Amino acid sequence: MKILSRRHLQMLRYSLITFLFSLMTVNIASAQFERKQDGAIIIDDFQNDEVGHLPKGWYNRNGKRQPINYEEGPKKAAYKYTIKKNGPNKFLRYAGQSARHMNFPLANKDGVNIDKTPILSWKWRVFQVPKGANEDNSDLNDTAASIYVVFDVNWLKIPEVIRYTWSTTLPVGTELSKNMGKQKIIVVASGTEKAGRWLTFERNIVEDYKRLFGSEPPEKPLAILILSDADSTGDNSVADYDDIILKPAQH
Repeated sequence: MKILSRRHLQMLRYSLITFLFSLMTVNIASAQFERKQDGAIIIDDFQNDEVGHLPKGWYNRNGKRQPINYEEGPKKAAYKYTIKKNGPNKFLRYAGQSARHMNFPLANKDGVNIDKTPILSWKWRVFQVPKGANEDNSDLNDTAASIYVVFDVNWLKIPEVIRYTWSTTLPVGTELSKNMGKQKIIVVASGTEKAGRWLTFERNIVEDYKRLFGSEPPEKPLAILILSDADSTGDNSVADYDDIILKPAQH
């Protein structure tokens, strides 16, 4: 029996991600977002979640099932995300090694139009980065924290994705292209110099899409995903997520 190398396993993993993204559906009940006075849409601030549990508004990678509703056991335990609280504020923490995307579907949500709210804003607080990780190396492709915007799936069933990442080793501003050019990776933070502090990130996802893909994006992305992991390096990641918001552009 042939034993697959780590690189081949990573390639299979990418293929599986592509396949699962292609299965995303919009059969989840339509929902409204909380809006701020300036028109910003709060995707999730985790304030309505229960401390010590998985977030209730998030689904598995293909958007089919909510991990919070999984039966207790290894499948649910592999999701190393937990709601935490500090004073009145709740947030989501990842602490572990396993790679499990969390998917917040947008395609079924009313009122999402990134032409009106093109700024994706979010907060990260990273405590531990996976040692030696490198998003440009399939054998070391781990991340302290990342957030994906899934825009569309083409006729080849390949999703168009922009992934913003906190890298262990790649410098801020690094841009990578993977998955037949359909996954674009942008390094927005790196290393441990700013570890332990809440940092706010903002990206104009419409402008990033136009620059990276050379065309206009659909007005409503399919989903927002998050991922922290350390399974390729065999280390651990610890990172907090909070206040994921779509904002109007400032004029």
